[in-house]
Amino acid sequence: MIVDHINNLGRYNVPSRKEIARYLAATNVVTLVVPETEINGRDLFVRPSSYRTKNPDEGKFETHRVYMDLQYVVQGAEIMETAPVDVLEALTEYDSSKDCQFFKAGKDISRTLVRAGEFAVFFPGEAHRPCCSPENAPSDVKKLVFKVRIGV
Repeated sequence: MIVDHINNLGRYNVPSRKEIARYLAATNVVTLVVPETEINGRDLFVRPSSYRTKNPDEGKFETHRVYMDLQYVVQGAEIMETAPVDVLEALTEYDSSKDCQFFKAGKDISRTLVRAGEFAVFFPGEAHRPCCSPENAPSDVKKLVFKVRIGV
């Protein structure tokens, strides 16, 4: 996992970072409302979303096998939790059509506050639970999730 300000994206050897930076420079991310935009076909696309954060117990941990997530918080703030997969209990089998498997929270959970202007990167196999309320006080968030194909 990587967490930093979006202006520092170039510091990291994150796949497709240059394409993501070009997309962000050319796009009004505050008004973006389309359900999904392909930037480089299915190798790189972005899913905008707006939602209210929730209590962590209402969410599930997830992992991916094919896509890396770069989650960029445009407005608001949220807690993104991580945990080692081996301490989580699988709730579903891996769904290859959605590149996702869900897990029940276990122990050894780490919590990171991600504020407007910051991003978090989750590589395949890294269990994460985004969309959690900071300090159990729900807040409104606008976020872009860039999906970058790095697996097979």
